[in-house]
Amino acid sequence: MSGLNKLRKFAQKIYRDGYLRTQVGGGIAYQIQALREKLGLTQTEFAEITGKKQSVISRLEDTSYGKVTVQTLLDIACATDVALVVKFVSYPDFLRQTEDMTVRGLQPDTIRESLARAERSSFYVIENRQDVYGRADAAANSYQRYETPLHDRLEMNDNSQAMSAFKASSRSEMRILQ
Repeated sequence: MSGLNKLRKFAQKIYRDGYLRTQVGGGIAYQIQALREKLGLTQTEFAEITGKKQSVISRLEDTSYGKVTVQTLLDIACATDVALVVKFVSYPDFLRQTEDMTVRGLQPDTIRESLARAERSSFYVIENRQDVYGRADAAANSYQRYETPLHDRLEMNDNSQAMSAFKASSRSEMRILQ
């Protein structure tokens, strides 16, 4: 179905309102469940880290519940180190933002995962600069500009063994490039 034909269905208020309520209510429930599963937690464990009761988590994961508050969503976002966006949008934007309802599409990266991805990207840029210029000193000069890793600048927790290992391996790769 073309985008225009799909959008024309939304001209009917009853369809539009029903779709919106179903997508938002169900989407929130599915996102909470997907986030909990990504973290490898049971409802009871998820309740503990969010400061909620297990019965509350069960209700939040029920697509027919529909009475979640922004405060509850903020509590979950803060407890799981993910961001939360609540805003009014046009229907074309809404359709684009809600089209991927796969489990992976509903699982946001935590701040640590985002930082790790940014670190890999900055080192990728450095390696590409070496390739573009064809000189090792170009990579070394680029590395100087990025010498303080992003997670250090944001005072990332030192207990992240994965990031420490990545940081060490990335620096040794840079020495190899030089």
